Amino acid sequence: MQPRLDPFTVFMDLRTGLLDPLPVVAERRLGDMRGLYAGEAEPADQLVYRVLSIPVPELNSEIQCSTTILEPGLVGDEYFMTKGHFHAVRDRSEIYIGLAGEGRLLLATEDGRHRLEPLRAGTVNYIPGGWAHRSINVGSDPLVFFAAYVGDAGHDYETIEGRGFPVRVVRGETGPTVVINQRYRR
Repeated sequence: MQPRLDPFTVFMDLRTGLLDPLPVVAERRLGDMRGLYAGEAEPADQLVYRVLSIPVPELNSEIQCSTTILEPGLVGDEYFMTKGHFHAVRDRSEIYIGLAGEGRLLLATEDGRHRLEPLRAGTVNYIPGGWAHRSINVGSDPLVFFAAYVGDAGHDYETIEGRGFPVRVVRGETGPTVVINQRYRR
């Protein structure tokens, strides 16, 4: 069997998540997040997060790797977050390694079960197949984490855009608080 790729090395700054050589970068702004927050997400051009991906083919024989840099901020009392997704191939798992900042990892199944896990420097989060996942920055610095998953997993954002997550994480009097998402549909 002929290898698809030659071996290569990417350098990662463990504090900032920046990759060298420069990776493929996807940015999400508040305008890209309309309908995901309980309140109005303005201004539309406000940067929420960047995903820096190491370019490899999206095949089940390859491992997709990226860093995410999630900015601090609020929409009303709701913390800045990623869009959240299921994997298109539902049984594909993922690993997050927290590098910097303070966050939460919100997970949910299609039948409405949910979990909230810590995400910060030193955490290793295992996301089993079948669980949607969304990262939330509950701190005052960027939340930075590394992700790895099987290359053909894909992303199903549409299910979350249409149904939401069962709960939201908002700023409470004593810190991050979980509240029921009134817009959630099973």
